[in-house]
Amino acid sequence: MKKRSCDRFSIPGTVLYYKIMPRLFGAGVYSQGYYPVVNMSRGGAMFLCDQRLGAGTGLTVKLMIPGDETELELLAEVRWIAKNPEQSYRYRTGIAFSPYGHGKKQNPEALLDRLKQLEAYPAAKL
Repeated sequence: MKKRSCDRFSIPGTVLYYKIMPRLFGAGVYSQGYYPVVNMSRGGAMFLCDQRLGAGTGLTVKLMIPGDETELELLAEVRWIAKNPEQSYRYRTGIAFSPYGHGKKQNPEALLDRLKQLEAYPAAKL
């Protein structure tokens, strides 16, 4: 089994909304609802949702963290999806954030720095 390269952490009340990146042209439309983030790391996140997203689907996600006025907008890709055993949402979805850097399909390095800051809060560790 492959070990994660980044530690997972959780900040209660964190939610996200997403838009599916179109394969050809267009901007896509953000989901109408906000979905709870179960946990996250520098490399990705797991969240609950009602839509079955296919593995490999490109997304833009906006993370909203309680007490933080700024939304973190990240490019990501769906890695896995599973039925949620609870009744609140139908699926658990795992996403991997795109690499950080200066390229067109990369996330800004400032977002990596912000995730490192969030990870450092003692209450956030899982």
